[in-house]
Amino acid sequence: MSNQTPENKPHTAPATSFGIFYPLGYIVVAFPKQEDAQQVQRDLITGGYDQADCELYTSEAVADAAQRNLTDNTGFLARLGWADEAVNAHLEAARQGSAFLLIYAPGDTDAARAMNVIRRVPFDFAHRYQRFTIEKLK
Repeated sequence: MSNQTPENKPHTAPATSFGIFYPLGYIVVAFPKQEDAQQVQRDLITGGYDQADCELYTSEAVADAAQRNLTDNTGFLARLGWADEAVNAHLEAARQGSAFLLIYAPGDTDAARAMNVIRRVPFDFAHRYQRFTIEKLK
């Protein structure tokens, strides 16, 4: 699986919605233990994912990015959807020390395949970013 388009160009989905982090076509997963996040990443790569399609982020990196994102985007439009609440959830999990995976899963089959691997270990949450919704996966 790769985030390459048929023209062999990287997938370039909008990363924000009115300035708030919104990785369309991706699942953001928080894991209480970094070892579990690393295991899921290894299993996804073994199953055919490219490393660029399942990126690992530390709690420190996510906390910094989430705090900056929320501080820089305080306007009405940035607060319209659920995206700011999702970023707040990312920030809180990061403050508790969670590690994160950002997994490219644009379709239902991709998301189901990723979740089959994710469910092998404990995780805090999985947010799937779709065109008009952020789905909480279990």
